[in-house]
Amino acid sequence: MAPQSSVQMLKHTRVMRTYTGGKLMDAWQGISPAQDGYMPESWIASTITSRYDPDPHAGLSFIAGGEADGLSLRDYIAQAPEARLGTRHYGTHGENLGFLTKIIDSDARLNIQTHPDRAKAKKYFSSDYGKTEAWYVIGTREVDGEPPYILMGFKPGITKDLWRRLADAQDIEGLVSWLHKIPVKPGDVFFIDSGMPHAIGSGCLIAEIQEPTDITLRVERKNGPDGTPYPDEVYHQGIGFDLMFECFDYIGYSEAELLANAQVEPLILAQGADFEYASLIGPAQTPFFSMDKLSVHGSCSLGPVEHFRTAVVLSGSGRLVQGGRELRAAALAPSAELFIPPTQDPVEISSQGGSLELLVCSPPGSRMGSDPAD
Repeated sequence: MAPQSSVQMLKHTRVMRTYTGGKLMDAWQGISPAQDGYMPESWIASTITSRYDPDPHAGLSFIAGGEADGLSLRDYIAQAPEARLGTRHYGTHGENLGFLTKIIDSDARLNIQTHPDRAKAKKYFSSDYGKTEAWYVIGTREVDGEPPYILMGFKPGITKDLWRRLADAQDIEGLVSWLHKIPVKPGDVFFIDSGMPHAIGSGCLIAEIQEPTDITLRVERKNGPDGTPYPDEVYHQGIGFDLMFECFDYIGYSEAELLANAQVEPLILAQGADFEYASLIGPAQTPFFSMDKLSVHGSCSLGPVEHFRTAVVLSGSGRLVQGGRELRAAALAPSAELFIPPTQDPVEISSQGGSLELLVCSPPGSRMGSDPAD
């Protein structure tokens, strides 16, 4: 088995959903021909499974290369959980990573939805985690002439009774009209607290970090690929519609108030001649996870940390060396995924022919650890 402190490369984990997309993701992952379909999500360093796939392994990430090749990340961690997650994290969360990162590529607007907070998740789903989340826009496209956008947050005047009447009548135009429509561009960051209604619009390639559940409550009824209506459980997740509508947070915002609360400006935490390290989502937004962006246009070193991290390459190419060992030649390329256990050996990252950008995600109560250094 690979050394406990070594970085692991992961295979792509595409996941089936009830909406379509994936063309931008195919191109990003080097799949040709790039096309839209029902596999519009890729789960990064995932140890949880999908609620919507009969395959019991759907959603799990698997190690690519090395002595642990083909082993699920969940099983890899289970072999030495304290060493591979960190003593403090393991003592608090056990073998659960505490968050999940997804790449989502939509060619049509997703169903208007929300997610329970931790109290309701515990009460209604016996889950220790709700589903607070955040989005980083990687790329965009126009679909049928529609510029990319998201829907989020209620407008002033909303009530639970009104929202329930619109959903019961399946007044889709009415449901959409009560949410803010926000145009998006690459680099935008949004924080979506549990309870807030939202929907990713068409033409969005988004990195989503979230609490580690797949609990999604939907208000729009749709049919499956074969035209068959989905059962009610797809919408209320088994708790019934009455309790589902208790999970929405009926706070109305003006657009300015919404963006002041939900749109996040990246914060540069460290900078050198060859790198820039910026916080996208951190303690100012939530204690549940952190999401950072590391831009390398030369080389830098990630110092020793006592907790694990996950990472995915957004763009560029480069090399990663740890303890004198290189993680496969040319391994750092767009869409490459990494699991980085706690380590005392600095992780050396260098770019090749331009800027190398990585999205780095950290578990609850921590972030990248030591700032990068030249």
